[in-house]
Amino acid sequence: MVFRPDLSWEFKSADEIESRSIRAVRNHVKHLLESSPWYKNTLHGFDSNEIASLDDIKKLPFTTKDQLADHMEQFRAVSSELAVETVVTSGSTGRPLLFWMTANDLERLAYNEALSFHGAGVTAYDRAQVMVSLDRMFIAGMAYYRGLTTLGANTMRVGVQSFEMQKNYLDLMRPTVLVGVPSFLRKFGQKLCDSGFDSSESTIKKIVCIGETIRDSSMQLNGVGRILEDIFGADVYSTYGNTELSVAYCECTAKSGGHAHPELVYTEIVNDAGNVLPDGEVGELVCTTLGVEGVPLLRYRTGDLTFKISEQCTCGRNSVRIGPILGRKSQLIKLRGTTVYPATILSALNELDCITDYMIIIEGDDSLSDHVVLHVVAHATHVARISEHLRAAARVNFPVLVSNQATLNGYRGDAAKKIHIIDKRSRR
Repeated sequence: MVFRPDLSWEFKSADEIESRSIRAVRNHVKHLLESSPWYKNTLHGFDSNEIASLDDIKKLPFTTKDQLADHMEQFRAVSSELAVETVVTSGSTGRPLLFWMTANDLERLAYNEALSFHGAGVTAYDRAQVMVSLDRMFIAGMAYYRGLTTLGANTMRVGVQSFEMQKNYLDLMRPTVLVGVPSFLRKFGQKLCDSGFDSSESTIKKIVCIGETIRDSSMQLNGVGRILEDIFGADVYSTYGNTELSVAYCECTAKSGGHAHPELVYTEIVNDAGNVLPDGEVGELVCTTLGVEGVPLLRYRTGDLTFKISEQCTCGRNSVRIGPILGRKSQLIKLRGTTVYPATILSALNELDCITDYMIIIEGDDSLSDHVVLHVVAHATHVARISEHLRAAARVNFPVLVSNQATLNGYRGDAAKKIHIIDKRSRR
């Protein structure tokens, strides 16, 4: 059966999308009041019918990661027999969180990803090699797999493998789409080139990048994004998602921001005080997860920094888009009185083929500058090159220390995701 997505929401007028979103949030709040112990208490005395405008949504309380971590059981809105899947957050920025998912939640997740891949031009005629983890209760790999199969694409669950295994599957299955982490795909692509890879003879037409940004704040490809396009001769797309939301914001063929699917998520950008920001202003991404049964959330503060775009996309959609993730709010770095987005530094480091792995250690006090040290797995002769590249690409200057893989793995501990930042600062 060919997947025919319902795109009616995204191609409606902005006014119609707003009207539908208000109704959807109203119904969502009604569901929370009926099913979620946390929100029954938090919203006690509130009538969902009071939500008649976007201004009314702004009056609703936020939900934070700390609240989830401290009261996880109270957020679960279904009984145990209705849960068919458990997923877990990576724990890279705190305690891992367990999320129950119902059968309908899994179908919603698959539908979201199918919509996202469809927007990027992936069809049932594609062959997709999924090069991300599909085990350890990660939601990402499962989500991409389910979305691609729902779309009808021939999907290959390769997962995280050595270069030799990935190349073997690439040669064997000749995929048209790759799904993976940009820094990994860069290293993979450069090794392919060393082994004689010729993009003009490759079947790869699209690369969907997850977990790391491939664009800068001006929406242009960063160094890693450009390298991927050059190596593979393919169109490169960015997608953002996290476990708590069970949604992803993926670029369409216009490559001008990640589209929200308004029937599945209500999107806001807020400042530190919680005030909703206008288009283009950088702030914290806040999401309300429409249609979730297991652990539904209201105005969830993701901690991720980006900006909103509401004008019509050249693809014809009127759905809200978000820009690239510029970093986590909690990980903003102060250097000599200015603020630096970690994503800028990570993007610069991911461009360098002389680095096998790296870790940024941040310490600080109440001064105007944090203390930052970069540990790299690289040859000592490359330290000067790394420092010069950081100064040129990210306009930062801090010590670069040669380390080894065992030391970096020790810093990461049991974190499920390969983290690159250890923040030792006290929370300000």
